[in-house]
Amino acid sequence: MKHLRLFWEFFKISLFVVGGGYAIIVVADEIFGKKRKWLAEGELVDHLPVFQMIPGLIAGNTAIYTGLKTLGRTGAAAALLGVALPSFVIFLAVSLGYSRLPVDNPFVAGALGGLRAALTGIVFGTLLRGWRKSVVGVYGWLAVAVASVLLVVCHWNVVAALLCAMAAGLVWTFAGGKLPSVEERSAGIALAPLSRGARLASVLALVGVGTAVTLLCGAAYWTFVKFGLLGFGGGYVLIPLYLQSFVGEAAPYLQLPLEEFSNLMALTQSTPGPVSVNAATFFGYRLLAPYGLLAGIAGAAVATAALLLPSFFLLTTALQGLEKWKRSRLVQGILFGVRPATSALILQAGLVFAGLSVWKDGFNPFAACLAVLAGTLLLTRKLSVMATICLCAALGASGACVAHSLL
Repeated sequence: MKHLRLFWEFFKISLFVVGGGYAIIVVADEIFGKKRKWLAEGELVDHLPVFQMIPGLIAGNTAIYTGLKTLGRTGAAAALLGVALPSFVIFLAVSLGYSRLPVDNPFVAGALGGLRAALTGIVFGTLLRGWRKSVVGVYGWLAVAVASVLLVVCHWNVVAALLCAMAAGLVWTFAGGKLPSVEERSAGIALAPLSRGARLASVLALVGVGTAVTLLCGAAYWTFVKFGLLGFGGGYVLIPLYLQSFVGEAAPYLQLPLEEFSNLMALTQSTPGPVSVNAATFFGYRLLAPYGLLAGIAGAAVATAALLLPSFFLLTTALQGLEKWKRSRLVQGILFGVRPATSALILQAGLVFAGLSVWKDGFNPFAACLAVLAGTLLLTRKLSVMATICLCAALGASGACVAHSLL
């Protein structure tokens, strides 16, 4: 019964809380710390740095931690399913109806233009909000500058850039470079070790599921596992990876037009659920949709699960030995190296969206104003993310209406 309650609480949070992982962790802290008393009050917010150190979505890591702390591994699975299911169902519906969206209608096009401009401001606002934590000292500034040049100017492969950043962090660490202080409060969880039979059964099940997915859905779905392993710092970090894999003629899987991708990312922001889960649902559906509706739905489910499962295993393992893990020079070096590179990835995503709104067909002052408005509202917290996006979409449609009346 408690498993069902845990699932239902996270289901409601994910369904009604818009604003991504940061908003979800605050609401979850209120429910499970203050209302339910299942956790200490403020415990989830205090452990946000831990959730950010481990690859995966903040919303997913929050659910996994809460489930592990209250009901063990089965509780973590129930909580993760609860936080992911609303996002999956809602964006699956968006995927099914996307082709029917009248994007050629001037008012719809204006609203989408407002969404793209809002997304530009939100991405740059997110970059500025996390800058102090991500870019620390001389190394941080140098690392983000080099990573930005490699990604934006030299068009390096994103995975290669992240691996180089991790290697640079290790060199800095073992050469005696100064590192940020380690969070002292314990987040470790004592879990009973799995029996030898349970471990063997788990390995065989994973191998069997992986083989079945590869045979039925194709090797493309392992791409989402890779995304789950590289998702340091939230959904915006994965946007360049999505671009590289699914957008443009050179993409290995889908070759979506860049403008369609931009519309998609704007829609992910205006619906409940984490950005990267919404996008994974869409791409997974599109990969198998040519083979029929049921195949597309199955593809969406597999892609969503593949994105989330790595963080389930990584966080479960890390929390059992967190004190040793947090103080490992190897782990600290990797995280110290990769953190500035994630800022470069967010910068790259912001420039892409700026090119589709502010600089589309020359400088667009109206789109620039909407982007500045959205970024300002995000930084000052005057409006929620969803309210900001809806405002910019309405202003975009109104601008298109005025322009249409003047013609």
